Amino acid sequence: MARFALALIACGLVAVVAATPADNEFLTKQNEIVKLLNKVHELNFYQDQVTISKDYDPLAHLDSYKNVRVVKELVKELKNGRLLHRGEIFNLFNAEHRREMILLFETLFFANDWDTFHKTACWARDRINEGQFIYALSVATLHRPDTRGIRLPPAYETYPHLFVTSQVIHEAYAAKMRQEPAVIHMNFTGTVRNPEQRIAYFGEDVGINSHHSVFHMDWPFWWNEEKYGVTKDRKGELFWYMHHQLITRFNAERLSNDLNEVEALHWEKPIVEGFYPQTTYRKGGEFPARPDNFQFQDLKDIRIADLEAYEERIREAISSGIAISALNNEIISLNSTDGINILGAIIEASSNSVNPNYYGSLHNLAHIMLGRVVDPLGKFGMPPGVMEHFETATRDPAFFRLHKHIDNLIKEHKDSLLPYTHEELDVDGVEVKNVEVDDLETYFEEFDIDMLNALDDAAGLPDVDIKARVQRLNHKPFGVKIIADSAAEKTVTVRLFLAPKYDWFGREVQLDVQRWKFIELDKFAVKLHAGENAIVRKSSESSVTIPDPLSTRALRKLVDDAIAGSASLEVDKDYRHCGVPDRLLLPKGKENGMKYTLFVMLSDFEEDKVNDLPHDYAYGGSVSYCGTINHKYPDKKPMGFPLDRKITNVDDFKVTNMYFRDVEIKFNPIH
Repeated sequence: MARFALALIACGLVAVVAATPADNEFLTKQNEIVKLLNKVHELNFYQDQVTISKDYDPLAHLDSYKNVRVVKELVKELKNGRLLHRGEIFNLFNAEHRREMILLFETLFFANDWDTFHKTACWARDRINEGQFIYALSVATLHRPDTRGIRLPPAYETYPHLFVTSQVIHEAYAAKMRQEPAVIHMNFTGTVRNPEQRIAYFGEDVGINSHHSVFHMDWPFWWNEEKYGVTKDRKGELFWYMHHQLITRFNAERLSNDLNEVEALHWEKPIVEGFYPQTTYRKGGEFPARPDNFQFQDLKDIRIADLEAYEERIREAISSGIAISALNNEIISLNSTDGINILGAIIEASSNSVNPNYYGSLHNLAHIMLGRVVDPLGKFGMPPGVMEHFETATRDPAFFRLHKHIDNLIKEHKDSLLPYTHEELDVDGVEVKNVEVDDLETYFEEFDIDMLNALDDAAGLPDVDIKARVQRLNHKPFGVKIIADSAAEKTVTVRLFLAPKYDWFGREVQLDVQRWKFIELDKFAVKLHAGENAIVRKSSESSVTIPDPLSTRALRKLVDDAIAGSASLEVDKDYRHCGVPDRLLLPKGKENGMKYTLFVMLSDFEEDKVNDLPHDYAYGGSVSYCGTINHKYPDKKPMGFPLDRKITNVDDFKVTNMYFRDVEIKFNPIH
């Protein structure tokens, strides 16, 4: 088959990207952020920032902040020794830790200008707990207008302990003591005796871990829209859809490795799969391990009965189609377009929940329950488990079981809605005639993680080049070519999905069951002219993925070179850190090939659009799973449309602007 991946242009598919060369002001900001996040566990060794830290007093510059109260409170609690100390473990799910972090975040976020923001960050760098500092600085940088487009170093290089095994840390220290550059091979957790080991390459992939952690920085559950003046458009719906897509990807990987789909957790049943993280905190000991078939247990402050009660109330809201607001017990319909957004916020629960006291926080409390399950009463003083950090949660198979449970709740709601009508699905005068796809091939490759920030500095021991090397999944670049007829010139939204054709038993999956298993591959808009159109799309252009971020060293060098005038750094104000890595767009498949169904639909862009930006505006990438920070979610249709509702009659569902075809993914073991 001819390759389309390298085709130049078809149907005008050249996205509008708002990237411009960085000026000196931006380069200065980028440079300072990279320096602030360098070896945060140690005292700052950049003397210019140290000088600022010593000389700057936030209380002497209160007129430089929009919220004076939080600045005073932060400084007061710091002086009185009431904040989490440096070196201690920061846990975002801990209410007190989170309250303290928000004080720092708001101090940074409400700084009137870059100069105040920068000086405040330098002041806080060596005074505030490093976990709280990294998180607060990152979220503030992602959301301040004057820091848009700044690239954060990869999460797995800023805090490597959360992403690599303790064996790698030990060997890295030994290599530094010997002053020898080293490449340390890192295995995934478990052994061949553990079936879950077969798909550890997905849950333990540093790109997936980073995607999950940054998503929760872009969409913090504690975000106060009214206070911060930044609306999180469709936040509850996006919480569901991003995790739903992780579940569909995880299940596709399981089928690729002859495992059945993941089963949902139940509060009253054992957690079947144990987990031994093999990772250690910088200080505070190893992450707790959980044996097989461990039971949920009451914690000091959370009971299993609480989760069961909250879930019963959520199910009641779903079955009745209404939620009860905390505001005067107002009745809110869940059967509206915004119903899924309301329900997602309730289940998380985010600060957008209409009634957190009544519906609780099923998702967040479950993360805590799973994180503390082996030491529920704190008898042994164990540190937080992997489920209590967004950076490490996807490593645990229980993460996917929990989100499968939540996904089932959402499906109950979606299944209660009326199926889409022919009129809602059809685009008059548009017909997809054919879809051609390049050969789909996956393989494993080796990837190096820079261990610079994992190792302490010591007198007489300069840094040496030490990396952790791990296998990761990738695929060959591919293209999709869609042949579509249009009766007139029309702009359409192109939606691409992929799902396994057969289940674990080898049975063909019926469409109404299969619809919930589709992975969204891409979504973009294109102008059709009257007559036949050839729409060519490269896998690298996908709206769900992002390229590998520059390593910290590479980013630092690029910034230095740009400042010196020997290179150019492109700035995209919509640049995204959130997104599934490009290389994980496809599931692994099998050596002898695995059948999938590719589904393509064209919808009317005029009915889909939410703003007046050009139809081919790029939005910084990864919009499907991560939304946007600077704009409304650029699609009026429900996320997952048109596969999010029941399909009771396949003939009624299928319209001429849809196309189904079989494709095959082959895994190459000797790439």
